[in-house]
Amino acid sequence: MNGEVDFYIPDCEEFRRGYEVFDERETRGSIYFEAIRLITENWGDSVGMAEGIQRIIRGWNRFYANFDFDELVNCLDRNITILSHFRNRNIGTLSDDDSETIRNLFNQFLDALKRVSDNAKSPVSVAKALNPVAPNFFPLWDSNIAFAYGCYYLADIADSPYIRFCYKMKLMAERVRPCVPNSDDRSLLKRIDEYNYSKYTMHWI
Repeated sequence: MNGEVDFYIPDCEEFRRGYEVFDERETRGSIYFEAIRLITENWGDSVGMAEGIQRIIRGWNRFYANFDFDELVNCLDRNITILSHFRNRNIGTLSDDDSETIRNLFNQFLDALKRVSDNAKSPVSVAKALNPVAPNFFPLWDSNIAFAYGCYYLADIADSPYIRFCYKMKLMAERVRPCVPNSDDRSLLKRIDEYNYSKYTMHWI
């Protein structure tokens, strides 16, 4: 995107209000931290990491929770080196060189997390799997948030919209970074998601 801003960026007062309202009203917030804990404690153990991902999808995207657990384990096994690379990066380092790697990773998780009953795929589940694996690099989204940022997608054609969304969240992070205390207990991308969820999904602000 070369630094182009074509979406709404809140001032700090609105941004803080968004994530504060999330903390006040969203009763499932603790699920995210449980998933982070399971993934962190089991890093390199694909079964343990998959249990963390399963936890967040069951709690936050339950209509797509019936995926093949073994397929997710296999996907993690195949991609642990790449995931380890992204785990230590910040979205501010996102560059064009990452696009194809993200595309391949996204599509592998999209397939691994498809619903067993009808093979329906969920781009939302993919982001919910990738973010707790690399909380500072992969942004979270849902359909309302994606549409609000002009990143429209179809269920099985979502890799390019997600990459565009990543670039937009890179710009968003640059602009709202001063709005969040340095001692915050979660990644800036998580705070951005909380704001987005409050504004575009739940219309709390």
